[in-house]
Amino acid sequence: MSPRRIRLGAEAREALRRVAGLRREPVWLVGGAIRDAALGRAAPDLDLACRDARGLAARIAREFKGTLVTLDAENCVYRLVLPPARGRALKQIDVAELQGADIAADLKRRDFTANAVALELPARLPPSLPESAFLDPRRGLNDLARGVLRCEEGRLFEEDPLRLLRAFRVAAQTGLTLDAPTRALIGKHRRLIARPAGERVQSELLALLAVPGSSEALRAMDACGLLTALFEDLEHARRCAEDYYGPGGVLKHSLDVCARLDFLLTRFAKIYPDLARPFDAHLAARAGGGPPWRAVLMLAALLHDVSKAETARTVEGRLRFFQHDTRGAERAARLLRALRFSREHVDAVAAIVRHHLRPGHLVASGGPVTDKAAYRFFRDLGADAPGLLCVCWADHAGYMPETRLRRLLSAACGEPPRADLSRVRPEESRKTVRHLQLVSLLLRRFFDQDRAPVPARLLDGREVMKHLKIPPGPRVGDILERLREAQAEGEVQDRAQALAFVARLK
Repeated sequence: MSPRRIRLGAEAREALRRVAGLRREPVWLVGGAIRDAALGRAAPDLDLACRDARGLAARIAREFKGTLVTLDAENCVYRLVLPPARGRALKQIDVAELQGADIAADLKRRDFTANAVALELPARLPPSLPESAFLDPRRGLNDLARGVLRCEEGRLFEEDPLRLLRAFRVAAQTGLTLDAPTRALIGKHRRLIARPAGERVQSELLALLAVPGSSEALRAMDACGLLTALFEDLEHARRCAEDYYGPGGVLKHSLDVCARLDFLLTRFAKIYPDLARPFDAHLAARAGGGPPWRAVLMLAALLHDVSKAETARTVEGRLRFFQHDTRGAERAARLLRALRFSREHVDAVAAIVRHHLRPGHLVASGGPVTDKAAYRFFRDLGADAPGLLCVCWADHAGYMPETRLRRLLSAACGEPPRADLSRVRPEESRKTVRHLQLVSLLLRRFFDQDRAPVPARLLDGREVMKHLKIPPGPRVGDILERLREAQAEGEVQDRAQALAFVARLK
């Protein structure tokens, strides 16, 4: 059998060729780019190690006309952000000072064996290289061939506890599996996750939750104790309502909801083909160039019942959770602020947690959702409405086995739903389908191109005061709100009708 070869992409090879020509001293390609090449994946960035990293980074910045950023001044780690270019997959080049006496010492200090592989840049770089061309003292290439992500020593987690979380992010992104000894090491050192700066933790967590399939990573984190070491409040949820949710209680339910949200977001175009394009555009707009918004929604799903344990009360033999939505919003906000999440992310998660029961209340009312009720829902939620509806979809779908959910997707999410729900068994499944139908209706209402869920104002406060000859005050706001509701119900459709409507309120 011929030896396995590793192929670097043409764009990466060209960039490395240009870098190699900038200096005579050794420059090493290390870490993720080699790992991804061995896995047949395109790498969006390159990691280099050398002596005088600052000098090489400055030369690369001039050569590539990019922006140079200092990532870690103490350890001499720099990032070159490449200028945007059509068709360019390569986004950045990181340059770090060699740690230790030589490259072998540097590789010994790296987190996982898969990242502890290096290639000294030659003057000419062929399209593919044999494994023998790489320096691989920890047998990382062998682990990659087996599909394993491995860390051999606990000291590597002690040196940088963020690696505890990074292990699950790398595994999720690459499809590698953490081996049993590594999971045991993470469990042993899980409490160290409290040490890294909040900004580093939230960045790593968002990167993990942005990956389709990250719900499985959350379950794996919980299995070794890292999830509740990171969010201690969730440990109380594990022992709450086990009679209802089964072993694992509310925490099990929350992880089930994360799995269903993962299911929905990954298959959204198949479940809602008519909404896929505007929904994707909405998520992209919410992200605004930052982490994918699905990561924020996954976080909201994880924390949506964070206060159920503290609000649990038994009333007439029934377990109730009064105000767990409002108190949960406050607790979720505190948890995220402690990790230095942005105000936008904190506010979005808190809004979803605070209002996650509202669609269920609309179903519980029994009748069809009125235009006024829909208007008030969208008025209060604004741009958070689609994300909230996705979390609500997952919350209710979490009570149903995936095989049954797949069978009932057309009945629950089709346009319009035509299924005879009397044939759906058991009653709990029928109830779930009704909830998903309501969520589907509201999602379509939000993205309705012909009728905005919150209509544009036909009059402003000054016009109301002039028309009714009244002074400024709360009454003006009340009149404007009643006018907006009348617009939402179709009673008022133009300016003339709006003036006539407010005149009747005088």
